[in-house]
Amino acid sequence: MISTPELQARLQTVRGHYRISPWILPREDEAPLLRSWQRCRDAGMRENERISFELVSRSLLSTLDDEHGTLVHAARPETERLAQALRGTGSAVLMFNARGVVIDRLCHEAATPTILLHATRKGVNLSERCVGTNAPAIALAEGMPYLVGRDAHFFDNVRPFFCVAAPIDAPDGRRLGALDITSYDQVPGFDVFSLVMDAAAAIENSLFAPGPDRLLVHFHPRQELLGTPMEGLLQVDASGLVTGANRQAARLLCTPRTALQGMAFGALFDRRLHGLFAQPARQRADLVEMQTHVGLQVMARFEGVAAQDGAHKLLGRDLRSSSLAQAMPMPMPASLRTLECQAIERTLAALDGNVSATAKALGISRNTIYRRRQALAGKAG
Repeated sequence: MISTPELQARLQTVRGHYRISPWILPREDEAPLLRSWQRCRDAGMRENERISFELVSRSLLSTLDDEHGTLVHAARPETERLAQALRGTGSAVLMFNARGVVIDRLCHEAATPTILLHATRKGVNLSERCVGTNAPAIALAEGMPYLVGRDAHFFDNVRPFFCVAAPIDAPDGRRLGALDITSYDQVPGFDVFSLVMDAAAAIENSLFAPGPDRLLVHFHPRQELLGTPMEGLLQVDASGLVTGANRQAARLLCTPRTALQGMAFGALFDRRLHGLFAQPARQRADLVEMQTHVGLQVMARFEGVAAQDGAHKLLGRDLRSSSLAQAMPMPMPASLRTLECQAIERTLAALDGNVSATAKALGISRNTIYRRRQALAGKAG
């Protein structure tokens, strides 16, 4: 372990940062920071070593697009909003994968320090094993939002950086990556911690999607908070078992997300789901009052895609209002993957084979179109 005098000296320095800005509150738990420092020491790292940020190959960038394009696309509404809000602050909005590699960056480059632009390029590995203690590394390792500024970093030459990060998890609880705001040589004078937490919650919620065999349950004690990042979300399959839960659902149900996986809906609420999948979407969307297994009264709304409605849905995007979709009647597909391929082929045909326009019309990436067509060609062969 790090010697006690050194540990206490470092902690006292870090705690002093809480007095710099009124919104930076003392940590309730410093153990994640201490564990990160210890892991760096155990790996043979020393504070005075100089960290350089690695070069990024074109092949790596292509691989990142293929592996994480869906997550980046789902997060873009929130990351773009953050970047616009931070336009005059010199901060960068970053998305990381679960390995600590930058997979997306948004910032106002003219206002962003050159060294920050260099250190946060897409493809740069900012994991703990590469650059020591930082907020994204702790968020990924501990599964909690965290702030790391100045002396809280392990290495001396990265201490001018100030970063706040929150983990991004899939509905089933798998760690997908992290959202981060980083600045250089300044402490933001606004509540960047809340900005990151709220945006991360909104990104996680956007990953929940109903389907022909999956209901999405929105619930909260306050009706006006349904549809906001504060709502609880559950994914429930046709057998009535929970297959996904967001963080707010875990709080409202007083049950860890991991424990919610596989639980029966009837064990959590005083309402049965029998017959709900067969009801029209209009009836499922009606607000109902339910009581949770801990006695909390909540308002809930059920969202799903009935089998007969499935042909109008692609990746959670409703195409019924699109004039393009109205010109392309689609038969009911055998599976969601078949639905995607059918919609892609029809849209390509309607747009004279223009891949970029097709991707924009369907709200998906060009890489997705290429992969789906390649897979379809492989099956045909």
